[in-house]
Amino acid sequence: MADTTNALPSITEPVVDRARRWNPLWYRFIKPLLETVRSSENAISTITTTVDEVGAKWGVDVNINNRVTAAIKLDGSATESSFGILADKFIVVHPADDLTEVQAFVVGLVNGVSTVGINGNLVVDGTILARHIDVDSLDAVSADVGTITAGVLQSSDGNFVIDLNNKTITITT
Repeated sequence: MADTTNALPSITEPVVDRARRWNPLWYRFIKPLLETVRSSENAISTITTTVDEVGAKWGVDVNINNRVTAAIKLDGSATESSFGILADKFIVVHPADDLTEVQAFVVGLVNGVSTVGINGNLVVDGTILARHIDVDSLDAVSADVGTITAGVLQSSDGNFVIDLNNKTITITT
């Protein structure tokens, strides 16, 4: 008589029911697999291929908290490469604190056009420099600019002029 205690269920036996719960007949085989995957520190997937002499490598490491822990390298042509993500939120975490999520980007609509929004709290101290700002005008509520070296200071209506070079102040009413 054949031992049927370790036999796999029939391929016609559903793996999950309508409520998406594991079928007990299959679960006894699935449970050890799930435990092995969950106990692994990293699950690694890598694909490497070459087509028409263009090489590509794709890889992702995922830790036990389902966080991507490795970089993805894409090698495309010398002129263009792209990486597409289907998501409405892009969340990152710091390796030292992978329980705190930071939503870096959000995809939404602005006037009916799909747009990527950037979280304004993502600017790290000391990363925006004067050389990064190229504007035609700049408004501020207040400014502590230190010493100003200039030739002429003039109001927007031209009625108040301080000529620093000639040491004159002209007020016109």
